[in-house]
Parts: sequence; C-alpha cells; structure tokens
Amino acid sequence: MGPKIIKRESFQLIGYHLFTNLKEMAEKNVTEETIARLMEVAGTIENRVSDHIYLLQIYPMMEEFNPLEDRYSQIIGFVSENCRDLPDTTIRYHVEENLYVHWKHDGAKADSYKSYDYLYNQWMVENRCIPLGYEIEVWNPKQQDAPVDIYIAISKLNGV
Repeated sequence: MGPKIIKRESFQLIGYHLFTNLKEMAEKNVTEETIARLMEVAGTIENRVSDHIYLLQIYPMMEEFNPLEDRYSQIIGFVSENCRDLPDTTIRYHVEENLYVHWKHDGAKADSYKSYDYLYNQWMVENRCIPLGYEIEVWNPKQQDAPVDIYIAISKLNGV
C-alpha cells in the first residue's frame, strides 16, 4: 500500500530535546543514548498513551538544507495525555493538528533515507504537496525490526 494523506489530532510529547545533525548522531550515538535515558524515566511519565517512541524532527526552513551537516531539532519522547508533572530534565512539546503523508518504512532503520527520498522527491511532487519542515517517526522499542511509521507534515496545493 502506498503513502496516504491523513489528518492527525494534536498531541503532546514528553521527552528530550536534541540539537544535532545526522553526522553527529552517527558518530556519537546520541539517539541511542537519549532513548536509554528516556526508558529510565518512562515509568514516571503520567498518562502515557503507549510504549511507542516518537522521534520529532524539526528542520530549519532554509534553501539547500543538508541534514548531514546542518543542525536541527529533535525531540525523542512518548505521547502523553494531560501530563502535569514532568520527570527531571524532560520537556513537554505540543504538536498541532495537521495533515501528514503517512508511510510505513519496512526495512532496516539505516535504510529509511530511501523512504524519505521517495516521499520528498517523487511522491510529494506527483501529489502536489509542500512539506512544512517537520516529520515524525514512530518506533516500537520492543521490536527492533518492526516497521517504522513515518509522518511528514504537509500542505496541499490549491486545486488538488
């Protein structure tokens, strides 16, 4: 099944904020270390919706953005409803309701760039969509080889 445009309701993430790029992530294992920290406080996050880990990536809106070299924000966390007390050093981030292109990447996480390449460079062009500068990956930490849900925030061009 191909990509689909869906509407997601707003939600809040409780987790950790990183400001990094793909090169630093690979060299320093920042994502893995942050997930380990998140798992240590997982039981203290109130009203957690599921055990799925969300990776929110927010890109600067600039020409010739290169995620290998240019730094961008990442928030790694859990979705929670009405969490009042945050675990130490975590943040709360509110994601607004929006349209997304949804795709299930079934393969190695290291190969997810192929899915992103297809979605950004082919599918969005063919379907007249404009990316809004952020995307979400949803991981199942209990199954390392489980498919990864990818959601890219979009706007549809008029007349489509």
